[in-house]
Amino acid sequence: MPYLRPFRSISLLLALLLITAVSHAQTADDALRFSSRTPGVTAHSLGIGGAGLAGIADASAFVTNPAGLGLVTQSAASGSFFALQSTSEGTYSSPGYTSILEDQLTDAGIGSLSYLFKVPTTQGSMVVGAALNSVHSFARSASYDGDNGFNSITDYFMPFSDEFSLVEDADDIYPDFSRTLSFIAYETFAIDLDQGLLDANDPVPFVPAVSFGTVAQTGFLEDSGSMTELNFGAGVEVAKDVMVGFSLNIPVGSFERTRVLEEDDYLNDNDGTGGTTDFDYLYFSERFSSDLVGVNGRFGVSLQANPFIRIGATIETPTFYAIEESYSTYLETEFDNGDIFSYGDASGQDAGSGNFDYTLRTPWKVGMGMQLTTGKANLLADVEWMDWSQLELDSNTYSFAAENLGIRDALQAVVNIRLAATYDLDNMQLRAGTGFNPDPRRLERFHAEGFPSVTRDRTFGSLGVGYRFNERMTFDLGWMVEMQEDRMDLYSDVSEAPYVLEDVSRHRVQFGVTLGL
Repeated sequence: MPYLRPFRSISLLLALLLITAVSHAQTADDALRFSSRTPGVTAHSLGIGGAGLAGIADASAFVTNPAGLGLVTQSAASGSFFALQSTSEGTYSSPGYTSILEDQLTDAGIGSLSYLFKVPTTQGSMVVGAALNSVHSFARSASYDGDNGFNSITDYFMPFSDEFSLVEDADDIYPDFSRTLSFIAYETFAIDLDQGLLDANDPVPFVPAVSFGTVAQTGFLEDSGSMTELNFGAGVEVAKDVMVGFSLNIPVGSFERTRVLEEDDYLNDNDGTGGTTDFDYLYFSERFSSDLVGVNGRFGVSLQANPFIRIGATIETPTFYAIEESYSTYLETEFDNGDIFSYGDASGQDAGSGNFDYTLRTPWKVGMGMQLTTGKANLLADVEWMDWSQLELDSNTYSFAAENLGIRDALQAVVNIRLAATYDLDNMQLRAGTGFNPDPRRLERFHAEGFPSVTRDRTFGSLGVGYRFNERMTFDLGWMVEMQEDRMDLYSDVSEAPYVLEDVSRHRVQFGVTLGL
């Protein structure tokens, strides 16, 4: 049992009204996550790793270079279906202890639907159309299980000296917290006031429920949701062998994250003797979900420089997202005598829970591509430039000035690279591609020297095949693997806090059919 349980007065409940919290989701990491895209939206483009800035004659042109729409030779309708498997091998690390667990999560759905209409013209080419493209799946899962003899999440719940004040009334002394998690932990006795520290005028007169020994830490992180783009565009031949194009794009998506951490005093090191509490078990969860809708424009040009070389260039405006977010927190603490205290699942327990609306503006994107044709082979190369330090958050009810300054300091410009090749065999085309998206984080801004870190670079590899049954029907199959390292911190601001290093691989298979009309 906790050895000090002061009376919670009505004034403490009223203090809830003064506790405000902006959800932890409005960070540079989440802005980057919402802006992530999987190269290749059609089965054709997936097989070549999403390359095509020089101009590709299918519905992937909406998201690569809209000028490629002008290269389409006939009106067509197409559709595709995708299946995704995300695998995470996570290594849990606490001082003197490591363990490895593997998790898998799957996702599936419509990859793309499109209709392209070749407008009758007396000369040149003009193609207009619309598409619905799945541009990213957030599906991901990682779990961990290990022993920690150096700290506990209850240490993380402890407030700093400027995150609370002590209030005294006729009956008792109680804390008034400005930090929501400390308040929730106090309500469930995950932390508590200590009379001895109060008498000694300690600046932080609290003790954590876990103060000694080893606890087993288990938990998981799971992401779900996806981003889909609604595209409207056109490609026009403005001069011989010169195409220009434009697409208006409306990305719509949802994202949900669940984080769970459990601690178990399975060795009974905290048994209520020797200055310890009789802590037994703790369950902590955080959940947030976001609904997004945005708009941007893409402009492109594609030029057949000679019979062997096609070059293209694109520019994408910033995407302006409106985001509605909801978040919740739940904490449950159990003790050896059977007492159970919880917060977050009853009426009125709304600290750490709520809704928040804000906006996100992504950077401009500029790209160039080239396609070299020699015999039956085609070689493609793309480069894209984005300055991620120009990400910007905004809200009518909260100033993101500090966060935006942090983004400018912590993020940098990057160049994404994609390379691909195709080879024609009668009615069949073989495809392969690779890509590299560097991590835009300035690592020196995130971690001190010697701190185990990962770059989160994204590396892609793909294979594909296309088969033309006749002039009006084509079948495409594409496969892509994405490799990335990641790091999950169980909590922060605690010396030797545990973390999980992840090796993440995502396999996506997509098959589609195109019908000439």
